[in-house]
Amino acid sequence: MAYRLTRSESIHQAAVRIADEELGEAIARLREGHPDAPDAHTRVHAARKAIKRTRALARLLRDGLGAGFHRDNLDLRDAARRLAERRDAAVAADVFDHLVPTPEGALAAVRDRLAAVRDQVVASEDALHAAADDLARVRSRSGDWPPLARGWSVLEPGLKTSYAQGRRAMRNAFADPTPAAFHAWRKRVKDLWYHTQLLHNLWKCVQAAWADALEQLSDALGEDHDLEVLRVALGQHPDLDAAARRHVLARADARSAELRARAWSLGQRLYAERPRRYVARLGHYWQVWRDGERPATEPRPCGQADPPPTSLSPDFEVICPGDLVAEDLAEKPDKNG
Repeated sequence: MAYRLTRSESIHQAAVRIADEELGEAIARLREGHPDAPDAHTRVHAARKAIKRTRALARLLRDGLGAGFHRDNLDLRDAARRLAERRDAAVAADVFDHLVPTPEGALAAVRDRLAAVRDQVVASEDALHAAADDLARVRSRSGDWPPLARGWSVLEPGLKTSYAQGRRAMRNAFADPTPAAFHAWRKRVKDLWYHTQLLHNLWKCVQAAWADALEQLSDALGEDHDLEVLRVALGQHPDLDAAARRHVLARADARSAELRARAWSLGQRLYAERPRRYVARLGHYWQVWRDGERPATEPRPCGQADPPPTSLSPDFEVICPGDLVAEDLAEKPDKNG
């Protein structure tokens, strides 16, 4: 089934199903084939994606999972770290190829060195199996996750925290534009992207548009991080031609500036609401969506008005995503917006 909540399941049923599906996929990817097989990089990438999706699910439900959240989150984190070295080695060579498609002379020597490192860094079979074991423990425990409350109350705290953290990370990244700050923002963007996918059915056309924009933002920040991986890799080979390294770094810096400008534009739109407004809007979508389960009411006698929809409270406030002025981002936020 899909990575999303459905009306045919309780939140608890959907959470257990999704965790089982995602972790099962990751475990299968890590245990199949040989670690140095041609498709190994693709399999590791698929496993890392499944890990991220499961961690995002757990973060959304963190209040309902209680102490078990921290245990599961640590196992998922450890599994991801076991796979990181191989990913970074492949990224450095791939990013170089994107920046310098046809290297010659000293640039070709740089490319050959990065490719050699990539080919040497092969995740050991033990590392892949250890990561699979980490995931298997989480998968076995997910079936015993504590019963989750029914309704929006179990989702609202995690979603509000996710949005607030992303908004704050954006502010921090542009106030102190270090690679680490932008990478931290990207992690929070990925969480919100996955949460938006989980809540796709609340209002499909709106949530799909949000997911698309969040994916674009995540991709821009991800490419920016990949450029930093390349910078670090080049710094590990000081014997390479200095002029060639400076040439590559200059191209990386120019591309990074383009990506951060795009990230600013997307971020200003996606994080235009205060967290409380964001979750209030999504909470209203949730209520309208869940009301779709209710049978139609019997027709009212002629001349008698129908009662107002139960999903709207008497003091319901229309919420617009664009209610933020630029100065708001400069304000020191309260704890959760």
